[in-house]
Amino acid sequence: MAASASYQEPSDVLKRLFLPPKDPSLTLSSDYEWLVVTQEPPLPSVALLAKPEEKLAGIRFDPALFAPSRLDYATTLAVQHMATGDKQELDLPSNSEGIRYIRFHPAKPLFVFSSKVKDELLLELYKCELVEGKWNKTKIPLEGRMNFVYGCAYQFAADTDNLLVKVIPEGWPETPPEEPVSTGPAIQAVAKDARKAPGRTYQDLLKNEFDETKLKHYLTTELLCVDTATLDVTPVKQSSGGRLIQSLQTSPCGRFVLAQLTTKFSYSVPIRRFGKDVQIWDLQSDSIVSVASLPIDDEIPLSYDACSRHPRSFHFHPCEDHTIIFAKALDGGESLSEPFEGERDAMYTQPLDASSLTLGDPAKLIGLEWRYADLSFCESGMAIVEEYRWKDRMERKWILGTDGSKTMLWERSWEDRYTAPGEPMTRRGARGQHFIVQPSATSLYLQGPGASPLGDRPFLDLLDFGSEEHQKTRLWRCTAPVKGELDAAKEVGGIIPTERADIYESIVVLLKDNDTIMLSRESKTTPRNYYLTKLSDESKAEVQITHFEHPQPDLLGISKELVQYKREDGVDLTANLYLPANYDGTPRPTLFWAYPREFKDAKAAGQVKGSKHRFVSAHWASPIHWAAKGWAIMDDFSLPVIGEGDAQPNDTFIEQIVNGAKAAVEYVTKRGVCDPKKCAVGGHSYGSFMTAHLLSHTSLFAAGIGRSGAFNRTLTPMSFQSEDRSIWEAPDIYITMSPLMHVKKYSEQEKVGKLLLIHGEADENSGTYPMQSERYFAALKAFGIESRLVILPHERHSYRAKESILHMAWEQEQWLQSLDP
Repeated sequence: MAASASYQEPSDVLKRLFLPPKDPSLTLSSDYEWLVVTQEPPLPSVALLAKPEEKLAGIRFDPALFAPSRLDYATTLAVQHMATGDKQELDLPSNSEGIRYIRFHPAKPLFVFSSKVKDELLLELYKCELVEGKWNKTKIPLEGRMNFVYGCAYQFAADTDNLLVKVIPEGWPETPPEEPVSTGPAIQAVAKDARKAPGRTYQDLLKNEFDETKLKHYLTTELLCVDTATLDVTPVKQSSGGRLIQSLQTSPCGRFVLAQLTTKFSYSVPIRRFGKDVQIWDLQSDSIVSVASLPIDDEIPLSYDACSRHPRSFHFHPCEDHTIIFAKALDGGESLSEPFEGERDAMYTQPLDASSLTLGDPAKLIGLEWRYADLSFCESGMAIVEEYRWKDRMERKWILGTDGSKTMLWERSWEDRYTAPGEPMTRRGARGQHFIVQPSATSLYLQGPGASPLGDRPFLDLLDFGSEEHQKTRLWRCTAPVKGELDAAKEVGGIIPTERADIYESIVVLLKDNDTIMLSRESKTTPRNYYLTKLSDESKAEVQITHFEHPQPDLLGISKELVQYKREDGVDLTANLYLPANYDGTPRPTLFWAYPREFKDAKAAGQVKGSKHRFVSAHWASPIHWAAKGWAIMDDFSLPVIGEGDAQPNDTFIEQIVNGAKAAVEYVTKRGVCDPKKCAVGGHSYGSFMTAHLLSHTSLFAAGIGRSGAFNRTLTPMSFQSEDRSIWEAPDIYITMSPLMHVKKYSEQEKVGKLLLIHGEADENSGTYPMQSERYFAALKAFGIESRLVILPHERHSYRAKESILHMAWEQEQWLQSLDP
């Protein structure tokens, strides 16, 4: 039966839970002394989603506003002093509908923001500055409209008061040329002896010449240089007439801009892989220095160990005035080819002579045996370089000394959370650049989630690498839980703490005195709030910065437990078990919710993830709401898909998720909290895909909920999720992993669970076209399987509109009602 229906709303308790106030947004100043607090209203109306939008080259935007479509705006603005808590509420501009895009000056108590003008398709620019102890806002006059189509329209130049602003060229037409009846055939071709060019399943690609014309119209921008002290505006001459700007970065000295400009278009890859010119613009003249001219990057192999064969990752060296850094594959970017003289990637520096405006020859900074991942500098000039190898999930970090020396910091599997040493802590430093924080020449701070058998307990360490044997000192760790065995070696001072509490804490930032920390704290019943304290203060005195209240009081009383159990092959599994308030100990209908994850190591797959002491709240996509309806919830129950050695995880995908689901159901059934005849399973995206498989290959579940999933892997033939083999390399995997191919088996299960499919009509996610759910529903219908397909108008992969989310909740409530009448 097909029908068009009006939007519905769920029961009162679910309506309250699905419409909580949004969490306030926090923006820290560059010196970490000030906090801007803004508040957006709850979910927008579907009318916002219904506004016209363009879908070109992998981006979606509002063609009338020249900004991303579906923007939310904050309707309150306050600035708070971190140390004292003094707070100043600021009125929005009198003509404002709301604000967004807050950006702080790199060195001063000054920030800028955009204000949406009421009833107009216009964003105006304001600055807000601390003057004699008060924050004052001032409109920044601009000749042209700002262009936000491909990123924020403005950014501060390093080490100056200048703000670079992208604007629509003067006299530019408001709309592109009228679409012709036809521009002729859209033609793509592969030349004889061309390189292989596999392409993943991208959405919203260019389709024809008119799409190119439209993209040029909306992306063309000029650049203005605004002095935020005097409000003087100077056009950047190199952008005169308009350029297709992909990205901009100013040099640390503030004089030069590294501009990446789109030059060549493609119908097979999104804009980030279009051909481009990389140039240096001198803000003191009209000079342009060419750095590189790159072709369309559509030849990258599917392997996650592969990369572009062209120079990539261009940026300025943060410690030098105007030196370029870039990466280049030495093996042609091919994961299967042999490394060149033992190296796959290398990083290069290329200095700019500011007098002659000429680039020097590239000089090799470091060669890497694996693939380049990241490069971060300390203010001293020392750097940390990261490389990775996908095939076995390995990573290395190297210390690159100012003398060119290269010392390994560590080599490890990134899947092993228990031994994760953390990441070097960074902070904004000289000339507005971000640097790794170094308290001394031979030390740095490491910050990590602190995974353990008791759950995550974030930490801050001091790493001294001055001697051959590196030394770590634990400076701070999340308060230990009341129950559970602790390892003194991993506690502050090597001492088991006597004060313990069931809370979750993490460090937000270490302030510039290298003693004061801003941390967040929450518990199961208390929402996240922020505090200042000092590492050196033995009394642990602190200042509470925020006082946010519980946004969903209907969840109070619901219990949360991190449970552990085993799969039949011995792999350790975990889940977050939620039980309703005033639970009476009897078996309850149980909703299982999950998202499968791939691993190369069985021990890592079995490690505990998350913390049972985090605040119990329910995002729209969460299943936790159903605990308020009396259900037991097994949220994020582990479904690891493991492929050790030469085996790949997906070689046995179905067997592993089936065994994981059996173990979860058996565990809660033995606990006495689950009625095995009243089990439902669900998930979003890859969790929806999982749901279809579990209903096809087991009789564990009486009902399923699959949102925004993909069910036919032949429609994503050149890789999906973490699978980097193509359908021609692994045809059996693609067929076996397609729920569409198992519908007959689904219909023959001893207990055929019914399936609710929900999908956003405008899903933009790679591979999860709405057609995936439509075709799968047609197959279910062909075999008479009880099912329902709901297409939410205007919604993308994640749902936004109030009407959509309440209707989704109503659909799920109605679907599950038969299990708990």
